[in-house]
Amino acid sequence: MLTDSEIFAATRRCIDMWNTLDLEATLDTYTDDVIYCDPKTGKRIIGKANLRRYLRKFFERWDMQFVVTEEYRLEGLDGQAVLWDCRISRREGGPSRVVRGMDICMVRGNQLCRDEAYMETSVLQELMQLPVAAAAAA
Repeated sequence: MLTDSEIFAATRRCIDMWNTLDLEATLDTYTDDVIYCDPKTGKRIIGKANLRRYLRKFFERWDMQFVVTEEYRLEGLDGQAVLWDCRISRREGGPSRVVRGMDICMVRGNQLCRDEAYMETSVLQELMQLPVAAAAAA
């Protein structure tokens, strides 16, 4: 069983790498057999190779900066619930919005083996509907 600090460190490292938008550095925080899910995937993504394909497209479209607001150990498990605020904008520019969400993360060693993210996606839809010129002016 991992300690709280080991679990929180693995999750924080993953969030820190998401903030860099560095695909390979982010993937290094996940196990090869990771199970990943968020509201935009519509299904579970299984395995690092599949996650790479998804994140490549996601990172090309969005600029995100996560700030952890709360973290809770899942009792009896090597996992945690982490609540966060995320400032998100389109990579090509324009306004940003803050989205609140949470991840339920399971950790193996110092990597996440399961990551289920929950957030309101209407903000992403709103930002995508703005034309690039309007997005830059807003």
